[in-house]
Amino acid sequence: MFGPLIDAVMTKSTFRAFRHRNFAIVEGAGWLAGAGVWFYRIGLAVFAWELTKSGFWLGVIAIAEAGPGILISPIAGALADRHNRLVMARIVQAAMMFVTALLAIMTFAGLVDIWTLTAFAFLHGICAGFWTPVRMSLAPNLVPREDLSAAIATHSILFNLGRTLGPALVAPILVLWGVGAVFAINAAFNLIFSLALFGVKMINPDRKAEAGRSMRSHLMEGFRYTVVHPVIKYLFLNMIFASLLLRAYMELLPGLSETVFGFDPGQGVPILVSAAGVGAILASLLIGNLKRPIALLNAYFFSVFGSLLSLSLFVSTSNFWFAVFCTVLLSTAQVGVNISGQVVVQGSIRGDLRGRVMSLWGLLNRSGPALGALLIGYLSGFWGFAWPILAGVGVSAVIALFVFSKRDAMRLAVIKQEKVSTRQAAK
Repeated sequence: MFGPLIDAVMTKSTFRAFRHRNFAIVEGAGWLAGAGVWFYRIGLAVFAWELTKSGFWLGVIAIAEAGPGILISPIAGALADRHNRLVMARIVQAAMMFVTALLAIMTFAGLVDIWTLTAFAFLHGICAGFWTPVRMSLAPNLVPREDLSAAIATHSILFNLGRTLGPALVAPILVLWGVGAVFAINAAFNLIFSLALFGVKMINPDRKAEAGRSMRSHLMEGFRYTVVHPVIKYLFLNMIFASLLLRAYMELLPGLSETVFGFDPGQGVPILVSAAGVGAILASLLIGNLKRPIALLNAYFFSVFGSLLSLSLFVSTSNFWFAVFCTVLLSTAQVGVNISGQVVVQGSIRGDLRGRVMSLWGLLNRSGPALGALLIGYLSGFWGFAWPILAGVGVSAVIALFVFSKRDAMRLAVIKQEKVSTRQAAK
């Protein structure tokens, strides 16, 4: 009775990537780690707000967590192109488990102040700086090329399902057992993921980067490839401003919840993060069913302008529940930008450059919001949160219109790449 339905789900839907055993193992165990990320991030932000009641310190914590990636991610991307990505993944997950476990122990012992918390955020940020390029370059090695968009979308669905359910569990855990328990659960999830990675094999490995060259030359090769590519360079330009100015609101939710919406951060932040997770799942389901690069590029532009409008509405209201609704729309648009842009980029990269290019994408994706949070958090002390965020929307809109003006050239390049890929697959 359910045979045809199951067959359709596994062969034609977004979830068709689960047909591949290694991908299924990584995403199954990775789902727990994804939920743990939101346990950790919410615990970190709420703890920092409780210790300081300062928007500036929220920005400091965000930059301490994401800042190391600015230096580390490009190097990690080069290492991922030169060495075994799966081995790197196992090592990094084990390191993240150790850092969060130690933070949990010290929190339970009452030994954490804002400076200690900042130091742990920095250590975790070092691990995350290695993890992001490894994670982003590993996915294409676990599935055939034709299932790449489904794999990326499925990863986003599961990650954001964790973002939806994780925060819903954080609030009662914070009330019953405190922030130390939140950090301890994250450490346990990292342990499970680390062990699961030992049961994974790469089925579609990329050609390794040329041996015998210096790290500097490898880094410059990846950077040059990014800035001259007819499509990737414009997606990266837009990502710089969007990540810096449009996505910083997530790092500032404790302050926004209390000062703009008049809602207790311990309750408001999990609700807002869960709402963002709902929107992200919607975006993943929609984008995951798109296969043609042109359709993905069109979805990208639609999502960019949707994010500008929805963020404007979000920071212009003082009604918490309307802000929750806007968060769903905003996250749908922003995750739509990320998934569609990432699939187009992944489909255009040479395999031996994948780690380096995606390390830059991950760097902007993670460090940009933290830098933006530091800037907006500082300005919030003078003008509140809303006006600096709205100014960022204005700047980002100008850049988005410029990139949109290049859409015809981008579409021609995407069509050309699609034809090349089709010929290569036929051989």
